[in-house]
Amino acid sequence: MAFWDISNSLSYNALFNFIVGARGVGKTYGAKRLAIKRFLKDQSQFIYVRRYKQEFKRIANFWDDIAEEFPEHSFEAGKGVFKIDGIVAGYYIPLSTSKIEKSTPFPDVSLIIYDEFILDKGTYHYLPDEVTNFLEMYSTVARMRDNVIVYFLSNALTVTNPYFLYFNLEPPTNKKGIYCKNDILIEVVVNEEHTRKMNETRFGKIVSGTAYADYAFGNEFLRDTKDFIGKKPQDAQFKFSLKYMGEEIGVWYSPSQYEFYASPDINRQNEFAFAVTLDDHSTNTVLVKSIRNPLFKSFIKAYTLGKVTFESQNIKNICKEIARLTL
Repeated sequence: MAFWDISNSLSYNALFNFIVGARGVGKTYGAKRLAIKRFLKDQSQFIYVRRYKQEFKRIANFWDDIAEEFPEHSFEAGKGVFKIDGIVAGYYIPLSTSKIEKSTPFPDVSLIIYDEFILDKGTYHYLPDEVTNFLEMYSTVARMRDNVIVYFLSNALTVTNPYFLYFNLEPPTNKKGIYCKNDILIEVVVNEEHTRKMNETRFGKIVSGTAYADYAFGNEFLRDTKDFIGKKPQDAQFKFSLKYMGEEIGVWYSPSQYEFYASPDINRQNEFAFAVTLDDHSTNTVLVKSIRNPLFKSFIKAYTLGKVTFESQNIKNICKEIARLTL
């Protein structure tokens, strides 16, 4: 079976590479192969990043799936390092404690692999100020070197995550599934052979036609749907803005459609802003929980009745979180 080909993204020579796609399509495998080949070529090292220390419990098995591709070499993993032929080829670091490494030099590292950078619902949560944590770790490793590239890897869970929001990223819509701008690349891995093979398995036939099959075997985002996505009409009137986790959303109302619309557009001349959390609160905002504003209440009620349209998937997912916190 053909797996994801990392050479397509490498050809763009981007500094940050965000790779999302179906389960088992070979994202981590391809990144491991790149790390091995780079080390064997010029002894350049890599860093493997996960969010929490607990995620390295099975790190001793890191090389198991790829070692047979390089039978003439030996592979080890443990005690914070990866070894190839007995020589340190890389390191593994939890992002949650990466600040401890601030004084540690990594002069031979030219590749960082951040696996499962998008979280699904569950026990683990994003770190407070997560993106800044990663950027500080990157700065510690790169030390002004421009040759340290990053591969952010994840299953296609949701477009609403701290990294896409921070860099204002959207998945590519072209047939190739790759978009690159300002040294940041996004690739949604499309592998028709992988999808076909998985659909032919007994498990694939059981889940055929479900949202899980679209996510696990295709390239659909599991937690995202196209419901309630659309543009606001011309008669929409700006009502207020919402600030949540550093993002700002404009809330508009259309008297002809009797619906609210959530948009990136904000009327600065008539701005009234609600802050959803204490971290978003400033001198120009009002905390949502501090007052019983009838306009905000009508927006949340409209949300529960399916009378809110969102101009993007990110905005829809953010409003979902706002509603969950305020209902």
